[in-house]
Order: sequence, then C-alpha cells, then structure tokens
Amino acid sequence: MPRRRALLVLPLLAGCGGDDAKPVSGTLPPGPIDYRYLTPLPLNVAAIEMAPAVPPTQAGDIGGRLAPTPAEAVRTMGRDRLVAAGTTGQATFTVAQATLLQASGSLQCLVGCRLDVFDAEGERRGFVEAQARRNRTGSEANRAGMPGIVLREAMDELNVEFEFQVRRALKDWLVQAAPSEGVVPAPVEKEELPRS
Repeated sequence: MPRRRALLVLPLLAGCGGDDAKPVSGTLPPGPIDYRYLTPLPLNVAAIEMAPAVPPTQAGDIGGRLAPTPAEAVRTMGRDRLVAAGTTGQATFTVAQATLLQASGSLQCLVGCRLDVFDAEGERRGFVEAQARRNRTGSEANRAGMPGIVLREAMDELNVEFEFQVRRALKDWLVQAAPSEGVVPAPVEKEELPRS
C-alpha cells in the first residue's frame, strides 16, 4: 500500500517544476472586450461622437491581426462607458494611440484616448486624455495568445485611468441621471423575500 501511495504522488510532483508549468500572468478572460457591466459615465451633452480616425500604424505593429484591434478596443471602451444624458452640447471621443508592437523578444502595447466636450455653440469647454502601456519581454513575449493578453491588460488599465481623468477634470459635466433612463441603476437597500 505505501508503494502505491508513492506512485500516485510522483505524477503530481512531476508537474510542479520547469518553465512549462509556470502560469501565464494575466490569463485572458473569456469573451470579447466589453465594459457594459461597469457603471456608465453620464455626460451633460446631447450627443457623443466616436471619431472615426485611427492612429497610423508603425513598423512591427501586429495589432491589425487581433480581433478586436487595439483601436477597436479603445473605441469599444468609449462607446460602453460614455452616455449622453443632457439636452445640448456634444462630446467627441478619439482614439489617440493604439499600437501593439512586436520585436525580437519584446511585445509592447500602447493605447490612449481623448475626450473633448463642447457647449451648444460649439466652443470646447473641457477635455481629458488617458493612456496606458503594457510590456512583455523574453520568452514570455513569444507565448501563444500573449498579444491578446497584453492588449486586455492595457485596456483594463486605460479604462481605470480614463474614468479617473473624467471624474477629476470633467466632474462639472457628469450628471446623475434618473434610474428610469437606464443610466444609473437605483441602489437596492432592502428587499423582502416572499415567504413560502
């Protein structure tokens, strides 16, 4: 019996060493890049335009091979997070940076955006910029699926930075919309459960 126990433990120990057993940091969550589960940022403007311009690509940029591309991921964040909750004025969301550069032993993702707010007369009244960068070097940069993981990590960082900048620099343009408008859900304080 002791011999059998030893044999059962050996395969478990064999899987504990070496580079292949090392978990990939920042494993890619399932599903597409999506921010609709987060509380939206309601702006006191009548419309939000997503600027169609895409930053120019650079040598070594492999972002076009991904679905979504870095530019599409940044635009998705803007579309999912921003809500027009006013009656006048306009905001314009622009993809400022969107590259995923691959070189020998390195992978670098840079994503960024800009949000401009205009009043009813078309005068710019405020703006924010946000940027995020993620890198991988060495053998980790060449792992399968790593470009998607690096993009996801950069986008998560950009999302946090973007919200921080909006709440800091455009706080006067943020509104508390009525829950019936579907912008800010009403908080649940207490709910009675039916008795059986």
